[in-house]
Amino acid sequence: MKKWGSYVLLLWMILGLLRPVMGETTVQRIDYQEWKGAYRLSNGTVELIFVPQIGRIMRYGFVGDTNLLWENPNLLGKTTDMVLAKTEWSNYGGDKLWPAPQKVWGWPPDPIMDSGLQKVSITSDKRLKIEAPLSPKHHLQFVRVIKMDAEGTGVTFENRLINKSDKPATWSVWQVTQVAHPDKLILPLYKQGKFPTGYFVFQGADPKAESLQIVGDEVHLTRNALQSAKIGGDSPLGWLKAERGNLTFEVSTKLQTGKTYPDDGCALEIYTNPDPLPYIELEVLGPLVEVKPQKTITLTTRWNLKRK
Repeated sequence: MKKWGSYVLLLWMILGLLRPVMGETTVQRIDYQEWKGAYRLSNGTVELIFVPQIGRIMRYGFVGDTNLLWENPNLLGKTTDMVLAKTEWSNYGGDKLWPAPQKVWGWPPDPIMDSGLQKVSITSDKRLKIEAPLSPKHHLQFVRVIKMDAEGTGVTFENRLINKSDKPATWSVWQVTQVAHPDKLILPLYKQGKFPTGYFVFQGADPKAESLQIVGDEVHLTRNALQSAKIGGDSPLGWLKAERGNLTFEVSTKLQTGKTYPDDGCALEIYTNPDPLPYIELEVLGPLVEVKPQKTITLTTRWNLKRK
């Protein structure tokens, strides 16, 4: 009995050591892919890494497993030259925020908003509060709060856009998540909305016939190595999925009925990029809102990850 009692005591000691790792969120400062002082958020099941030098989340996945996000191997550890970036876009990969619609600001994006150095603070309940620099060009500032669930794989994002100008302006919040070479992308089919076919094809970005399939109440899309493609939708289900191997990555939001969305009414968008950069984008947008001076609009989104 004494021997079994020792085993039980040892088991309770091990469980006690694991509890803060598996049931609580921790925040660490680490060096990541040649960037110094990145922020690692983890609950022991999944981890998320934010790189303030380029204003992006660059890793999300199960601890010790593959990264779901795409990283540009040519730009690891690099930062943006703000002068050069006015004409050339540095595509680091990962997850970022942009204002929408794009037709208002053209191309390339304002480098200060796209990949400027961002200020990070850690709240008392282990959230990351991230403040982007103010854009002198658009008089806008992004602030996002990232909260990881204490258990499971869920992450919640409060993406806020502040109008710092002295005039009202109409904007939407746009979260763009680049995923590394997935096997399949899924958009909910929704024929009761704005699009009679159940989804929208962007002009000049038609998927090849063999790349797109309707499977039940879903649109399935695969990346074509030779040409880009982009589709969108307005399903109230509010999710997009990327499948790779035995993993399913879901990005979701709550659509607001009766509101006008950018891009001909799309709140959910999927973009596929050709070689040599094998990534896709899961894009979620908020409704267009007239934002008064010094006021804020917010897009709340969720990430979840599942194994089949």
